[in-house]
Amino acid sequence: MEGKIPAAVMRQTNRRQVYQYIYESAGKITAAEVSEALSMEPAAVSESLDTLVKEGLVIAGPEDSAYELDAQALYAVGISIERGGVYIAVLDMRLRELASRELTVPFSHTDAYYRGLVQEMEALLNGSGLDRNRMLGVGITVPGIIDRGKDKLVMAPTLNIWDIPLEEIYRQFSQYPVYVENDANASGYLERWLDGGQRNMIYLSLKRGVGGAILLSDRQYTGDNGRGGEFGHLRIVPNGRLCHCGRKGCLEAYCSVDRLSVDLGVTLAEFFARLEAGDETFVAVWEEYRDHLTDALAMIRMSFDCDIMVGGELTAYLEPHLPELYWELGEKALFEADRMFLQLERYGPHSDCAGTALRFIDDFLLTF
Repeated sequence: MEGKIPAAVMRQTNRRQVYQYIYESAGKITAAEVSEALSMEPAAVSESLDTLVKEGLVIAGPEDSAYELDAQALYAVGISIERGGVYIAVLDMRLRELASRELTVPFSHTDAYYRGLVQEMEALLNGSGLDRNRMLGVGITVPGIIDRGKDKLVMAPTLNIWDIPLEEIYRQFSQYPVYVENDANASGYLERWLDGGQRNMIYLSLKRGVGGAILLSDRQYTGDNGRGGEFGHLRIVPNGRLCHCGRKGCLEAYCSVDRLSVDLGVTLAEFFARLEAGDETFVAVWEEYRDHLTDALAMIRMSFDCDIMVGGELTAYLEPHLPELYWELGEKALFEADRMFLQLERYGPHSDCAGTALRFIDDFLLTF
């Protein structure tokens, strides 16, 4: 015969369930609604709500008639490391930015570099008056392949680092819970969460590096060695342009946003403005870029047979060009009378920061 669940354990379980339900609710909710939805005794619901209010996690409305999440009661930090800069974001429980800071600082795999990031983060938190005791953790994203089994960053070609113990990246942050992950996986994790985790989807990130994430309904597939979704290193042109990884012909060599900006000495905004103006040089570059991109998208679609979401810096400029992308995909992907499987990411800029912060929020919801 199974033993009776201790009262303290039951109270903790009820508290967690009530908080999770309020978190998943869009707005205010009454105790009676919580009780009905969770099939929980009204007295147990009231006790849980009282505790959550005292802890500052939930806000009680007038005369305690309705309750809602205090989204700013807790927060997580996301730090996105790129070759030429860093973005630091402080995000509340709803993934809204409480504060952010963008730094133009060249990457350097040195203790001094990481100490500088810690100092910038601390200055941002101090300036925002945020209580460190309310921080869930610090997530750091890098454009590279991570081997969890060996706790190593295997390769990050755009940062020019190889075979690096993750501890060398996060040890300067060790006073906080910290997690290092691939930037595209972080963005994909966020998009799966926004989608409710109910469908298969591929996330393709188009930044200075090209990466991706494989999202299978309620989980993220990273492969046996953490290399799943490395679409940027598909070889699309035999003996083609040299890639950062040292091989020739990779998708990243053709569809990095550098092809539309750095290589031409312009910003992305300037590129698309001149493309819109009909500049023949920029039209030719775009046609080549689009051709290689749709080749890759067609290969991914044929391989996985699911929706593809494009994210990264390029998405801010892609919407007017979706019709031509749809048309080319219809020509290149077999079976595709409907090309609407291609979508743009929903969160917007810096989704990797939000995605890595979300890891801590999810962990809290499951374990607090």
